[in-house]
Parts: sequence; C-alpha cells; structure tokens
Amino acid sequence: MRILAISDEPSPRLWGGMCREALQGVDLILSAGDLPSSYLSYLTCFTSAPVVYVHGNHDDGYDQKPPEGCLCADGRIVLVKGLRILGLGGSIRYRPDAVHMYTEQEMADRIAALRKWIRRARGFDILLTHSPIRGVGDQDNHTHRGFECFGKLVEEYQPAVMVHGHVHQSYSSFFQRSREYAGVPVINASVSWVFDLPPLKPHPEPTRLGLRRMLRDSEL
Repeated sequence: MRILAISDEPSPRLWGGMCREALQGVDLILSAGDLPSSYLSYLTCFTSAPVVYVHGNHDDGYDQKPPEGCLCADGRIVLVKGLRILGLGGSIRYRPDAVHMYTEQEMADRIAALRKWIRRARGFDILLTHSPIRGVGDQDNHTHRGFECFGKLVEEYQPAVMVHGHVHQSYSSFFQRSREYAGVPVINASVSWVFDLPPLKPHPEPTRLGLRRMLRDSEL
C-alpha cells in the first residue's frame, strides 16, 4: 500500500494544479497535524484515497470547521482499508490554555484510557501522532519536545510504522526524514512524503466488540 504522509506546511504541488497527478497511485493519506482544514478538504476532491488526520497543536479551528470528507483518528483506533490506525494528536504543553497540548502525564493518561480498545483491536498497524517520540527526531527546546510515552507504546505494540509531524523540515539543514525506534520505522511527515507500508506483523483477529468500535469510529 502506498501512503502519502503530510504535516505542518501545505505542499505547493498538492495545493495547486498538479494535485491530481501528485496523488496518482496513493492509497491512503495520513495527516499528522498543523494543516489548514481547507487543505485536507481540497485533497479529497482529487483522490479516492481516504484522508485520516490527527490534530496538531495549532489546529484549534478544526473544532469549528473540521476537514470535510476526512476521518479524525485522534484519541481512537480507526479501521481503514483493513489497517488499524491509532491516532494521538497534540504537542507537549507550552501554553496553559491551549486545547491540543498535553503534559507528559496527560498524554500518558490518554494512552491509558485507550488501552482496553487497543487490546480489543489486538494492537494497531500504524501509530499516527503530531509529536515525535522523546529523543527520536524531536528538539531540545520545550516547544518541540516529544513524548516519552510514545516510545513505550511503540516498544509494547510494535506497529508497522509510526508517522508524526511537528518538527518542520525547514527547521534544520540536516533534516532526517526517517528513523527507527525499537525496530519500527518512524517517519516525519513534514510537508509531504510518499512511502510504501512496511509488511504487517501477524496478529490475532480483533474481538467482536473491538471490531464494532473501530467500524463505528471509522464512520465518524
């Protein structure tokens, strides 16, 4: 499966006359946050590939105007094209009044609240976040620090891939697109990046309740 990962800054090639050509062959679009709602809605007009997103720390406007025709995976597991996608949007908290910002403990609590659904889904294939793992492609400044609990989640469930944003390609001339953590590829989606989904690990079928929940959420 060919996946287009996007985040943080719209791609001129995708938000323009070359959009249809750029999306040819793409089976799934993953938005890792901090993109205009209208941009995601625009992409749905030029492809039949599902667009799945999480919130970035600057996506407060989604609450009033969510991306049309797109599926929000933030804070849930959704089932798309047979893939179990776990979404955890937001960044480390650096403003007390922000909606999509969390302390390390608050993000760990979000994960704890999802654990019964992760078990019922028998894990997940893709971890889609806005922020990176602490120490894996994040930065030393507090604003762009990653979450330690993401690393523990990847170690425990071994998804096929993790996709994140938040650390822009333009922040450094030594930008690194892909890393590996605990044997799992970790991709920074900054602006846009196309990749082929790594082979999925065998897993038991989701429980009936887990499957019903994922199918329900996938229709939201």
